[in-house]
Amino acid sequence: MRSLKTTIARMAAVALAIPLFVSAGPPAATANSAAYGCAVTYDTTDWTTGFVVALTVSNTGTIPFSPWILQFVFSGNQTVTAGWSGVWTQTPPSVQFTNPTWFASIAPGASHGLGFTATYTGVNANPTGVTLNGVPCVVTFL
Repeated sequence: MRSLKTTIARMAAVALAIPLFVSAGPPAATANSAAYGCAVTYDTTDWTTGFVVALTVSNTGTIPFSPWILQFVFSGNQTVTAGWSGVWTQTPPSVQFTNPTWFASIAPGASHGLGFTATYTGVNANPTGVTLNGVPCVVTFL
């Protein structure tokens, strides 16, 4: 049987440790997550059943995106037919561009231009959910 002194000492240790866990709260964001940032310019030329888009992807953070993956989602039936300055794939409604071998990194303050052509019927709505390596981007539609 434990002595009363040992039991009280253990209870005191637990009581002192509880505020450390309770007051800590949720973990803070890592320095890396705060250092990533991106902006995308989405410039469309439309001709009723098709369109061409010139994209400019900019690293507004302090850490390079290397390698990089640009992703977005179409809300309609847009179908990418060709792309350049990036390797594209489409699994409707999602489109993904991965870096070309000759431009594998977007340094802080740098930009990369790429683009694609696509077809559609109905309405050619702007894409949503634009991310670079999973980081939401600020998008300007022209």
